[in-house]
Amino acid sequence: MASLHTRGGEVSEGLADIGGEKEVGGGGVGGGEEITSWRERIAESIAKSRKVRGGNFVQIATVDGSGLPRCRTVVFRGFLDDLYFREEQTGAPMKMITDERSEKVKEARLNPGCEMVYWFGKTSEQYRIFGDLMFVGGGGSSGGDADTTSNEERERQFQIARKSQWGNLSDNAREQFYWSNPGQPYSGSGEAPPPGGRDSEGKVLPVPDTFLLVLLWPKEVKYLRLTDNFAQIDKLEEGWTACRVNP
Repeated sequence: MASLHTRGGEVSEGLADIGGEKEVGGGGVGGGEEITSWRERIAESIAKSRKVRGGNFVQIATVDGSGLPRCRTVVFRGFLDDLYFREEQTGAPMKMITDERSEKVKEARLNPGCEMVYWFGKTSEQYRIFGDLMFVGGGGSSGGDADTTSNEERERQFQIARKSQWGNLSDNAREQFYWSNPGQPYSGSGEAPPPGGRDSEGKVLPVPDTFLLVLLWPKEVKYLRLTDNFAQIDKLEEGWTACRVNP
């Protein structure tokens, strides 16, 4: 529940202060609002924050081999709306990218469970999105529902999406995938990465094996709007269901 906490006569920030100095609206117990699916809600949230710098930064958490949580910030790159790998009504996965050598890949291949937090500061909205991670590399897809849903046509579409995402990256982002192993001590020796991931003629190099398209397949979404304390949970069962809950 959103609240303010006091300690030694000083007021510390609670959940209600995350949204800054915006006035809190009247979301009383008797207030009613028509239930809207999380996909409709998040599309509106994204549209309102499209011009906000860093508005597509999200946090994703995984669990390492010792059972400890690991969290990092990544860039959300939209929905893969043309692919449906379970039933059509479940919707589309959420796109990100990563290096095949990164810790998150090792962790998610042991346990694909993942939670994303998407915070919209402009509208004081939070989405906690739980689901399974899938990785798409040059050799095919793995993790998540890959083993039970893969077929040649879907894998072909995955590869098209991966190649397209590679071409859409900034030069600085592409260049990262040619560095030595992430997280290892920097030596300054060795071959320098190709500037911008391009060849001597300035053309984008082919997709390297280190580049993975990451797909999060949502199963549950917890939504909270701090301006009026409206909260909702969407769950994927046989299809998506949604209900309002206490904040």
